[in-house]
Amino acid sequence: MSDKINYTKKDLINQISSQIDIPKDKIKLILDLVIDNMKQIFIKNQSHTRLEIRNFGVFEIKKTKAKPKARNPRTNEVFFVPNRRKISFKAGKKIKEILSKEWNE
Repeated sequence: MSDKINYTKKDLINQISSQIDIPKDKIKLILDLVIDNMKQIFIKNQSHTRLEIRNFGVFEIKKTKAKPKARNPRTNEVFFVPNRRKISFKAGKKIKEILSKEWNE
């Protein structure tokens, strides 16, 4: 079993900083602004929201149906799950092409 590689926002800031000559604190500020603006787009009380970032992918808010008889598999307790919204991501064409190639680890 392989170990997962976990990247953080700090890793992203360090990577960007190594590519361009901008101080890390300014990169952090810009990244925080981008993330905050994306968050604001998604938390608006709209039924259908879509954020497209060309050459990367599409983030989309989708509705889920209510589940009147959901079950906890550990306790077998039955409970009601209301309908809600969730974010789905669909990779862009270039990323999808790269990911669809055979993978040998």
